[in-house]
This record gives sequence, structure tokens and C-alpha cells, in this order.
Amino acid sequence: MNKVLVIILIIVAIGAILTVPRFLEPSKPTDEQIGTAALLKPVEITKSRRGEIRSELELSGTIQAESQVNVFPKIAGRLIVLNVDEGEKIKKGAPLATVEHEELELAVQQAEATLEAAETAYSQTKQLAKVRVQSQITQARAQLRAAEIALQQVIDLSEIRTVTQIEQAQAALNSLVANLEKIKSGARVEDRRQAQAGLNQADANLANAKSNHTRMLKLFQNGAISQQTLEGAKTQLDIAIAQHKIAAEQLQLIENGARAEDIQAMEAQVQQAEAALRLAQTQAATETWQKDIELARSNVETARAALTAAEALKTAKSWEAEITSAKTAYTQAQVARKLAEKRLKDATIQAPISGIVSKRHLDLGGMAVPTAPIFEIVNIDTVKASVDVIESQLSQLKLDQQAIIEIDGIDTPMSGNVAFISPTLEVMRRTAKAEILIDNPEGTLKPGMFAKVTVPVKIHTDAILISRASLVDDANTKAQNVFVVEGGVSQRRPVKIGLARGSEVEVLNGLTEGEAVVTAGQHSLKDGESVRVVNP
Repeated sequence: MNKVLVIILIIVAIGAILTVPRFLEPSKPTDEQIGTAALLKPVEITKSRRGEIRSELELSGTIQAESQVNVFPKIAGRLIVLNVDEGEKIKKGAPLATVEHEELELAVQQAEATLEAAETAYSQTKQLAKVRVQSQITQARAQLRAAEIALQQVIDLSEIRTVTQIEQAQAALNSLVANLEKIKSGARVEDRRQAQAGLNQADANLANAKSNHTRMLKLFQNGAISQQTLEGAKTQLDIAIAQHKIAAEQLQLIENGARAEDIQAMEAQVQQAEAALRLAQTQAATETWQKDIELARSNVETARAALTAAEALKTAKSWEAEITSAKTAYTQAQVARKLAEKRLKDATIQAPISGIVSKRHLDLGGMAVPTAPIFEIVNIDTVKASVDVIESQLSQLKLDQQAIIEIDGIDTPMSGNVAFISPTLEVMRRTAKAEILIDNPEGTLKPGMFAKVTVPVKIHTDAILISRASLVDDANTKAQNVFVVEGGVSQRRPVKIGLARGSEVEVLNGLTEGEAVVTAGQHSLKDGESVRVVNP
């Protein structure tokens, strides 16, 4: 039953198709219609579209390494170690070479010894400087006290000693005169006793003269008396010695009996005693002890001044200045050691940057000097495209602008950023130098490559775009127009143009998205003219 139903439906459908009216078939244009279409203006159209357009600067330049340095030695010397060769990749601070440095090592040792001595001196000064000032004060006080005692001794002894010397000289003279008379008249028992007493007195005088001379010598050595006073004491000692000798000879004469020559000798001794008495009287008359007193007083004043100076050092805390001086010497020694160590460190030449050794100018054993480079190092992890920008384009270029870099032989364009714009122009060329930094981790870009740089100046992402060829200039108004086709008729539209790139321009107003803009045949069109679209 179902099969019969299907067959019936198929037959009905075929019949419906065969009975379709003839007027539904498409009619062919008549000759009149063909002639009219041939008279319409043929044009080509393109619909306006919405898209992105940008204004760009197109520049050309050369790829350069971001960092390229020549490595100079800081000290002169023969190369004894060479660690790298051309083409090697190195890190900043890596040792490149070493120059001979034996003298520099000795200089470091010398500086260390000087520093150790300065440190010891500084430590001792901190501990002893104040104590030393206190010791100077104590010593000055002791010297002042000793000078005052010496002054008092001089005052006590000077005049008394002179008077005593006169008395001793007078007594010695009297004794000699008496002895002379006794010798001439003959010796008696009492004469012998007197001669013995004279000898005893001479012994006492000699002992006293020796003691006085010893005391005067000590005072002279301490600066308390003059040379003249010491010589006077020596003279008195000499006199006491002579008198002792005379007394001994007198006693001998009395015991042995006088002879003519003995009497003459005794007379000579009397004359000598008279001379000694005159000397003592002369010393008393000139008051030589006053000079000794003045000298002793001068010594007291000197000692007092020394004490005042020492106390002034304490008041001024002079030890602080001494400590500061020692500390300064210690600091200078530290600096000297650091300088010596730095010069020794400079014997090893280190890489100032990371990169690749592009040149090596010396071989092992060569003589390095600070005025000639040993290595050249380049860093191409980041490179820069150096371009010249003409004066009229310079205002469109800004720092940190993104740029597209194209290199012959490298298919994929690379991006970079404007990192430098010269503040001055080259006068002759009227251009300014600009640099675009480019990451180059694989080392694809090599210094010296030619680079085409495109820098987008403005970017409009939602612009109405048309073909640049569709623009028609108005000779009278100097305005720009386009022809739009609507219902087979052309319409002239004034438009305002924005950015232009290649074959496309931006329309700021006068058009909307999707309108049919004439791109061929527009220059002979008139507003309101019927057209025939002949786009392929």
C-alpha cells in the first residue's frame, strides 16, 4: 500500500512541473534594451571598509653592537697568562690575561708591614699618651723641687764658704809665719806640738776641701753653679793639699832641724800662703757667690716653666691630638695597603662587560702598556639599529616608540624600541642620529648588517578605508571627492582624508562603511550620471 502511495506522489509532482506557466522562464533582453545599456558609463567599484591604518616612518640604517669596548691594561708589563682567544663568549669580570706582578706582590707585603707597625703605634698611643703627659708633669715637678733645693744650698753655702776660705787662708799664713820664725830660732818641745797641731789642722782642712769640691762638682753637673765656682772649689782643694804638704814638711823640719835651704823653702811657702789669702780676699770682694745664686734661681724658673708647660698639655688634653695623629697614620697605612692590593689586582685584566672577544691584539709574552688595547669585546645579546632621521621627520619620532626592523636574508621581521634620539643635527646633512634597541638572544643580527626600520607614528584601528585611486581633486576648491554608486547612479561626495598608507587612505567624514566607491572611471564621471558596473 505504501509503495502505491509513493508512486502516486511522484506522478503528481512530475505533472506539476510540466504545467509551470511559460511566463516564469527568464526573458532575453531585447535589442532596444541592449543598446541602452551600451550607452551607460562603465565604472569599477570597491566598497569602503572598516579596518586599521597607520602612518609610518621608513628609515634605513646599520646594525651595531649595543656595547663595544676596547680593553686596556691598567699597568704595564709582559703578558704571562692569556686566558681567552677571539670568538670566545665571556662573562663580565672574567679574567682575560695577567701581566707580570712580582714587584707588586712585594709592595703589598711592604704595605702590610707598615700597616702592622702603624696599628701597633696607634694602640700604644691610645694606652700611653695620657700617661706620658702625667709622667711629664711628675718629672717637671721633681725637677723644680730639685732646682729649689739647689738654690737654697747655693744661698746657704756661697758666702759662708768664701768667708771660711779667707779665715782658712789667714790661719794657714799665720801658722807658716810662726813656723818660719821658729825654724830660724830653733825648735822647742812646744814647737813640735804646734807643728803637729798644724798638721792636724791641715788634715781637717784637706778633708773639708775635698768634701766641698765633691759637693760643688755635683751642683755643677746639675747646672746649679757656674764653671767659675767649680774652679774656685778646685783651687781651694789644691790649696788645702799644698798646705797639708807644707804642714807635714814643717813638722819634719822641726824634728830634723832647719837647714838654709829649708828656711828658704819655708819662706817660699809663706809667700804662697800670702798669695792664697789674697785670692780668697779677692773672691770675697767680687762676691762671686751672687752669680751662683742667680744661676740657681734661673734654673728654678726654667724648671717652673717646664712644669707649667707640662700642666698646659694636660689642660689642653694634648694626648687627644697625639692619638688623632697616630690614628691618621694608621688610616694612611690602610689606604696604602688597599692601593697596593688594587695595583696587584690590576695585574689581572678582567672583562668589563659580558660578550664575545672580537679582537685580540697581543700574544702570550707580549708587552702590555696602558695606552694600547689588548682585547675588543662586543655584546650582541642586544643590538641597535642606528639610523639617520631627516629634520622634517624628527618631530614624529619619540623615545620608546615601537619599530619593526627588516633585514635582508632574515624572513621574520624583528621588533625594537627607540632608545636614543640625538639632541643635535649634523649641519651638513640636516639629520639626527637615532638608535633602536633590538633583543638578539640568538645572535641572529650581526653588527654591520643593513636594516630597514619602520616606525608607526599613528595607528587608527577603527577607520573607514578606501582606495587611494578613488580620490578626485577639485581644481576650484582644492578639496578631495569620491564618486559613490547608488541605484546605478553616481553621486559626488566631498570627503576629508586622514591617514594614508600604501594604496589605502582613511576617510574621516563623507562616507560610511560598505558604500560602493568608484575606483576606475571616476575622473570622467559627473554627479548624477547613470553608470554600469563592470568589475571583473
